[in-house]
Amino acid sequence: MDEGLTEKDLALRMGVVPEYYDIWGRKHEVTAGTNRAILKAMGFDADDEESLRAALRECQRPKVIEPVIVANEGSAFEVRVNLPCTGKAAISMRVTDEYGNEEALQSGPAAPSELMNFEGRDFGGYLISLNGRKAGYYGISLSYECAAGAEKKGHESLLIVAPGACFTPEDYKRTWGVTFPLYSLRSGGNWGIGDLRDLGQMVDWVSSLGGDFAGVLPLHSIGLPSGKSPYSPLSRLYRSFIYLDLESIPEFQDIDGKNFITQAASFREGQFVDYEGVHALKLKALGEMFAVFCKEQYLKSTTRAAAFRDYMAAEGQSLLDYATYMALSEAHGGGWTDWPEQYRDPENPEVAGFREGHQEKVLFHAWLQWLMDEELGALSKRAREKGMRAGLYFDLAVGALAGGADAWGFKDVFAKGVDAGAPPDDFSLDGQKWGFPPLIPGKMRETGYRLFIKTIRKNLEHGGVLRIDHALGLFRMFWVPEGMSPADGAYVKYPAEEMLAIIALESTRSGAVIVAEDLGTVGEEVRAALLNRKMLSYRLFYYERQYPSPEFVPPGDYPELAFCAVTTHDLPTVHGYWSGKDIESKKALARYPSEEAYEKDIETRRKDRGLIISTLKKEGLIADNYQMPSLMDEELMLAIHRYLARTPAMLVSASLDDLLGLEEQQNMPGTTNQYPNWMRKTPLPVEEFTKNGLGQRLTGVFRGEGRGR
Repeated sequence: MDEGLTEKDLALRMGVVPEYYDIWGRKHEVTAGTNRAILKAMGFDADDEESLRAALRECQRPKVIEPVIVANEGSAFEVRVNLPCTGKAAISMRVTDEYGNEEALQSGPAAPSELMNFEGRDFGGYLISLNGRKAGYYGISLSYECAAGAEKKGHESLLIVAPGACFTPEDYKRTWGVTFPLYSLRSGGNWGIGDLRDLGQMVDWVSSLGGDFAGVLPLHSIGLPSGKSPYSPLSRLYRSFIYLDLESIPEFQDIDGKNFITQAASFREGQFVDYEGVHALKLKALGEMFAVFCKEQYLKSTTRAAAFRDYMAAEGQSLLDYATYMALSEAHGGGWTDWPEQYRDPENPEVAGFREGHQEKVLFHAWLQWLMDEELGALSKRAREKGMRAGLYFDLAVGALAGGADAWGFKDVFAKGVDAGAPPDDFSLDGQKWGFPPLIPGKMRETGYRLFIKTIRKNLEHGGVLRIDHALGLFRMFWVPEGMSPADGAYVKYPAEEMLAIIALESTRSGAVIVAEDLGTVGEEVRAALLNRKMLSYRLFYYERQYPSPEFVPPGDYPELAFCAVTTHDLPTVHGYWSGKDIESKKALARYPSEEAYEKDIETRRKDRGLIISTLKKEGLIADNYQMPSLMDEELMLAIHRYLARTPAMLVSASLDDLLGLEEQQNMPGTTNQYPNWMRKTPLPVEEFTKNGLGQRLTGVFRGEGRGR
């Protein structure tokens, strides 16, 4: 091994990109310190040169078989096998499908197609031909025998046979729907936060208007009572029980429900969601309801109890680990990184002892997930029965917290001592740290993508559309080591082909469309790969320009495989955009580095308002004599939506915040407690705005452009 090799050589092998260019075109070369920190986060001993060299040697050693192999559905393919042989070898394979059906394959004695040498030892590369297979996951078990040698066994691989593209049905073309943060909904019956009963009302409303989907921000389990962001969850596998409609659960009838309803009334009145108060109230009520369930259902083995047991059996170890995590968190507070040492690893015997001693509490948290699953399943069925082609639209956050349930239950695949984030750009001049660890690409492959597959599958349940936040993360993720600024981070490559194959397979199995959030400088190669798998591009009106010209892209030039909207939760509402409320909020929060930067945004926005008016006039969507209003009005708001409705995009969304005239956006990136992120409620309850006539006018906009039912 060349003694001149450095940490950079191993970092390159592990997918660390040695340089990146920021949004202003400045080149940033990754330092040795960053390389070492990232390698350490991946589990390497980065402080010892000999250890690094040994790790690099191990990476370069020919693998008998890759841990993951991807093939196209129905197409014959070859599997590469590297053996310590130079002559003919007999190779045996067992290919087992997900249902236990096994096929035995024999090859040989066969000669190698290629010879190679590693550290003075000769190896042969052998190609094994396999027939085409149905889409699915297969296990490969390999054994081999070189000439005059003993049989070697125990080499395993995951075979992913994927369809060529994600689910993209013809009848989804030119559909539309409404998106909204579920927590924000007011209603006469919720307990201070929008819940699944309110989501049902939204399904009824949108379907009655001819819309085909009702979309929400992530419903992931969050770190309540203090955590709020749906994009910083404890788990992306399981959901927050705070959204449960408690009054529809059978056991609610057997507790003092009126007392809880009375207490909930005070939480409905505020301008913002009181997460702590609602969480505590619902947790107490659900605790009483679970006691009833155990006594009247579970212990008596009723049909309802059997359904719960079936759910637990289907979920398996991941649900048990999640429920145990939640019980441990209640007992010790905070995330697992703050717990006593013996509880930090789910495989420790002390964890099994805790689970045994707190069976009812663990079962309680599993029960909450079953209730969420039951209620969402009923809502999905209701949406389809009402004729909605897509039904529910869900959102998948890009990661989960370091101290959360996923990182505890699957700790080996999460990097330690780094944050996922983004380099400095116009959106965030200092760059971003997102507060959660990235997944380690090599560990994902070694574990057969167990966590990734389950994450995609769980988030596709009950929905017809899934938006994947920060789709660039399927190709490369920006890692920022602890103690360093985002500018000192580095991009790490991910096995995109394999991850996209998994998404395509799970999408077609569930019958759900995939929307890939591809905003920003993702690169044309990324967009091309997403398009090849028929993932819908995420297109926002604000950003669709004829760069370098600021002119807006004409409707006819939007792609067909796209999801279009005016704005999103991290950007100003259409009313806030028009009034410049977002700019003034950023100034009040000291988010501008200088007065000049603030004035530049004011001037750019003034020009953009003029461009919007001239663009809409050119399309004949507003009259030639229409005068620019100082504040957004309904006519202009609907004209902008008609502009998007006119595009060939498969899905177009209207934001409820835009329809209701809100100026304040839901989240101000780069802030925490300085801004009421993820807390703002709608000004009107669902019962009122669904009857005020705006919905019918929105229907006219979309039907006028040939959209909807």
